Amino acid sequence: MNSATGSPVAARQTALPYTVMAAALIGIGVLFLLWLLWRLLQKRKESPEYIEAQKMRPTSLPDIQALAKKINLARSESLKLYNLCLHYKIRNILYSWNEFEYIDSFLREEFSRLRQKNSEDEIFELFKLRTHLEKISNMQKSIPSSHNIPEGSTLTLPASGGRFFNFKILKNEQDSITLEAPKDFEQNEACPKALDKIVMTFLSKTNVQYVLSTRVIRFQHGPGGISEMVIRHSNAVSMQNRRQYKRVNVNANCVFSAVEETTNKRGEVSYSPKENKYEALLADVSAGGCMIQTKLPIKRDQKLWIKLSLPEREEFEAIALIVSAQKNNETGIFSLHCAFIEISPASRNDIFAYVFNY
Repeated sequence: MNSATGSPVAARQTALPYTVMAAALIGIGVLFLLWLLWRLLQKRKESPEYIEAQKMRPTSLPDIQALAKKINLARSESLKLYNLCLHYKIRNILYSWNEFEYIDSFLREEFSRLRQKNSEDEIFELFKLRTHLEKISNMQKSIPSSHNIPEGSTLTLPASGGRFFNFKILKNEQDSITLEAPKDFEQNEACPKALDKIVMTFLSKTNVQYVLSTRVIRFQHGPGGISEMVIRHSNAVSMQNRRQYKRVNVNANCVFSAVEETTNKRGEVSYSPKENKYEALLADVSAGGCMIQTKLPIKRDQKLWIKLSLPEREEFEAIALIVSAQKNNETGIFSLHCAFIEISPASRNDIFAYVFNY
């Protein structure tokens, strides 16, 4: 006997597709509402008011973690930065880390506090953090093209024999750069010809060294008979970031000597200066090394004892390895690029303080 039409089983079977359809529509509606809510939140996060509020709020641990990932901070640097932000109530570090005058004011205050404690290790960690932040900040402000080099800047053309020639930018125009050439440069054997490819270096306003590859267009004479070299614009501009620490010019007297090297039974090496001492010029310095200039014919891979005296800083000593030596054939002066291999923590921090003008 057939089941009666309109039985409960048949009704449920008929209603099932509508139930599924209704559930699907409800699900779609919920997802649409969630999407609308997400869009509203995104729009709010993009508003000037929200961004300004984020900039001004205190730094949180997630902010430090996000910045550490973004600019590759070491764990010790992240911890140091977090403690600084907590202690000095630094506003959101994700936005303020490359506002260098703002951050530097707290770093200077922390340096003064640590100097009173004579905490040289903590001071070194502070300077490492500052170095890292400044390097990344400078990289973000890098010069992409010769069009961006300001007029008045100095371009340096290296030549053989350790020589170099400085050129001042007189005009940086749409199609070319006009440089003031050194006196009688056109008669010098190092003078390039028109269309020759040349490599020049220059320093940015933030004291970062760049290398520029370009070509000479022509030589000409400007007002007053000034010799001028005109070069092409180029996008072949690269930042030289080989040095671990920032270096600054000094031009102060120093004293150096060769060293006696002795090894004890445990294999530990010690150095002591030899009797003969020589005067030299300290041309530049960083926490990692220095360059001294002398007329003595000294070659690379030798170790030196150097006694340095920085302006308004205490005199100190260091042992250094000559990593390169260049002779200027015109002056007979040797430029010795030295890496410190033995220096006290306090002296190293004094150099940092001098370089950063703390």
